[in-house]
Amino acid sequence: MGVIALIVALAFTTTIAVREWRRADRTQSQFADELTQRHNAGVDADALAVALYTFDYRDLGAAQKRIQMLATGGFAEREASQSAAVQTQLRNAKAVGTAAVEETNVSEIDGDHATAFVVLQTTASSNGGKKVANVVYLHLDLRRIGALWKVDDVQNLAAQSS
Repeated sequence: MGVIALIVALAFTTTIAVREWRRADRTQSQFADELTQRHNAGVDADALAVALYTFDYRDLGAAQKRIQMLATGGFAEREASQSAAVQTQLRNAKAVGTAAVEETNVSEIDGDHATAFVVLQTTASSNGGKKVANVVYLHLDLRRIGALWKVDDVQNLAAQSS
């Protein structure tokens, strides 16, 4: 009877160990997938944030294409509807703008939705010769479409002139 009890205990322990090992492996895999998705969401959020503040009056169509490739939903529609007026103003001012990401933070991913907080350093100049530098704080709502994260909404939270 003692040998049978030992065999049963060993089988039970082995079964529990294998089950826990598989559970831990699934948890680690899910964590790695979430990190990858957060990274991808951050890269795509950064790309749109930079696209919003990077333009050259000599080729505003390219800037608008970059924005439209990274946008979706109501945000894409608003950008498209405002594009002609904004482009006219930028051409008249002979404006050029650049941006660089200083920091990005992506929230937990909830299905195909996430939010990102992006801090940018922007610089713009116009025909007046004046160069203006700003720190821009953006809150972006993201939606995953296929393998890509696209920006569904953008809120400019604050800006400080340097």
